Amino acid sequence: MPTDPAAGMTPRILLVDDERQIFAAVRLRLGRDYELCHRTDAASALACIRTDRFDLCFVDIHMPGKDGLTFIAEAQEVDPQLGFVVISAFDTAENLRRAIPLQVYAFIGKPLPDKAGFEGKVPEWIERTRRCRHDQGLARRADAIATDLASARMAQEIEFVASESARDALQQTANLLTTIQALLVSATSTLGQRARGDATLATSMRNLEQARRTADAAMIVSAGFFDSAYGNRDTSPALIGSGVRHALEIARRISRADEDEKVADCTGLDEFTAIRGLSGIEFLLLMVCAQTVALNRARPRSTVGLHAAPLARLEHVTRENSSRPCAWLNRKHVLSSQPGIQFTITADAPAMSRTEFEAWLQGELSSLRGVPAHGLVMGIQKSRGLLGLATAPQADGFRLVIALPV
Repeated sequence: MPTDPAAGMTPRILLVDDERQIFAAVRLRLGRDYELCHRTDAASALACIRTDRFDLCFVDIHMPGKDGLTFIAEAQEVDPQLGFVVISAFDTAENLRRAIPLQVYAFIGKPLPDKAGFEGKVPEWIERTRRCRHDQGLARRADAIATDLASARMAQEIEFVASESARDALQQTANLLTTIQALLVSATSTLGQRARGDATLATSMRNLEQARRTADAAMIVSAGFFDSAYGNRDTSPALIGSGVRHALEIARRISRADEDEKVADCTGLDEFTAIRGLSGIEFLLLMVCAQTVALNRARPRSTVGLHAAPLARLEHVTRENSSRPCAWLNRKHVLSSQPGIQFTITADAPAMSRTEFEAWLQGELSSLRGVPAHGLVMGIQKSRGLLGLATAPQADGFRLVIALPV
């Protein structure tokens, strides 16, 4: 299971070529394993690179307007880590001379090379780009450390609030048991005085005495569990209804939603179904992160919605029309045929771009520095579920999709 969030994303390739038959050929040969995007001119391709992140870019040299090598030079200013492969029928000495300082990965001719020279090389080129991005991330080690600290603080706050909630519930239980015990003692004493010579009352008194002893034992157990507060958190089941509501309580506190009059509306929650592959605390960490990012981005005095719906198979979530603008995490490792539950979280906020989404997953998005995605990513990967985000410019609002096995 990949630990780098970017490794779980389907590789994306941008083809910049005004010949549509070239795109048709590339789609036929690569469309099964890669997400392809086609632009016919340099201007629209540059706009695409500004909003989305790609793992590789194929570029034709001769295009209307700006030529391919000029485009590469300008694109490297926008995304210095993106790798380029030139596709051209004109490998002139002048083109090669201009390409050297651009450090393109390769020149390939038209028509496209055989499988070894094309399909066989693509994974190597993509890995080269991802390695450059990874090295860039390592260079920002100070930011990574700050993100780890923020993640630890969030986990600590979740633990604190969860423990407080558990203590409150146990305290209420102890108070109720104390009341029950007092009533049983009173009833036992009263019946004891009247039970002499009455067999029916004597039987009732024995039952009451047994109930009183049971209440005493329950109080002892409650008191012991009260001291540990959240004792079985690592093995407790990840129940959907209680888990989502508990996560929302914590997310509202972390995001300070009440200060901006933000509210949340949850529908479709199943009270008795458990998430497969996650403990209660792992599901809690996942949902706290998802709901916190939605509350964080939502406009003041708006509503964040969470809707849960059953899935016959997890893979169905990626085939819905509403899911087409989504960027997906963990698609290669999902339990495709497993039944599951789909959580859709919406907020009155602009859609994130794919670049912002990937940066947030890796802890590099400054606007969400205090909302680390670690718990969300780990939960998705451990349960072998799916995480999707509707991305701009196709989507016009914030929508996070989580599909988990049950």
